[in-house]
Amino acid sequence: MDKALLIKELNEANDTALLIETIISIAQTNDFDENVVKSLCELITHNDSGVRDVAVRALCDLKGDLARLAAQIIAPNIVSPNIELRNTAGDILAHLGESSAEFLLDFLENPDPDARKFACDLLGLINTRHLAHKIHPLLDDPDENVVQSAIETLGNYQDESIIEKLVKIYNTKEDQKPNVIEALGKIGSRKAIDFLIFALTDEKDDFLKTEIIDALSINCDDIEVARQLFSKIDEVSETIQIIILKTVAAISFRLGEEFVLPDYLRYLAYKALFDDDDDIRAAGLIALGNVFIKDDIPSIMNEIFKGNSDTQSFVLEKLLKYNSPEIIKEFFKAFYNEIINRAMIGCDIDFLSLLTYLWEDTPTSNKNVVIDVIFDNLIICKSIECSSVVELLFKLDSQKSIIKVKELYQNSDDNNREFIEELLSDAGIDISIIKI
Repeated sequence: MDKALLIKELNEANDTALLIETIISIAQTNDFDENVVKSLCELITHNDSGVRDVAVRALCDLKGDLARLAAQIIAPNIVSPNIELRNTAGDILAHLGESSAEFLLDFLENPDPDARKFACDLLGLINTRHLAHKIHPLLDDPDENVVQSAIETLGNYQDESIIEKLVKIYNTKEDQKPNVIEALGKIGSRKAIDFLIFALTDEKDDFLKTEIIDALSINCDDIEVARQLFSKIDEVSETIQIIILKTVAAISFRLGEEFVLPDYLRYLAYKALFDDDDDIRAAGLIALGNVFIKDDIPSIMNEIFKGNSDTQSFVLEKLLKYNSPEIIKEFFKAFYNEIINRAMIGCDIDFLSLLTYLWEDTPTSNKNVVIDVIFDNLIICKSIECSSVVELLFKLDSQKSIIKVKELYQNSDDNNREFIEELLSDAGIDISIIKI
């Protein structure tokens, strides 16, 4: 039997289960023809949701001339007063892609602004950049929602030819500023970036400044843009400074470029490291650079005790690889002070276990100081729960650990000697090593 006729008969007989099964079978075998496509287009208004769904899925998968036929039939539904049908038609047309484009163009001049906007939105989704000139007139549309849609679509097209027009809209239509900013960020050309950098200084509204910073980061693959953005940091409020810090750090990290705050702005990194936003805290860490100073440590500790193993590893790698023994001592003293103050003795192993992955690349002088300072602080903590840390240190460097424990044992009073013996025993280490 003719497939289209079969669909018609099943539909009229109201046998929805068999109708659904038939549509699925046709789709699976790609057994479409013009009449089947026309029948499927009719079924998108069926009263059974299951039938509608399988018909829509089948139509969305069409290719070539059959896709074009479906688009031609479906397109008029984008002006339907039925919102559900209008949205269904839009979904199908978006999936059919370029096959839909020519049937949407006429709606750009429809008397109904909603129709103009919807057609423009769909053209933006199917990314038919060669039709950008058809969208240009909508930048002057009397309806601001249509203008917004045109700005978004042409931004998606990365249409550089409209930059001057976008600048004009920015300067004359306050409500369109966020849309213009986003579009310029997507366009990402030198001319678009230059205007955004200028607007960052000229704009008074902090919300818009934030939008500008976000827009500059969209397509940024040039470290010079990050440098230009950072050059404006003294011209904005502290709130916006933090956002600039976050953005420049993210761009620099993505491009593999080092970014370090000048000393007079180092306080911004400290502020960032106490923010609730994970990305802002990460930016604060990046902005401190590879070499830490003593004043950095309290802020770094706040991040360490967030329990994020990625940032913990990031900090520890820089600490061990690039920093002096003096800074390493200060760091671990602060770490164990926090462990004690937070009543977290025994939890130190969660952080210190990261040493295993970093130990090989750590300079010998820093390895020695790490073992020294951790053992010194274990004696201060005086908790048997620290035995797992002792076990770790012996695995990292048994020879240095033996030397250090012997030294501690020989210089301790009876109470501390008893504790050291108990600590070693609990870690599975022969206590005779300290008595030889």
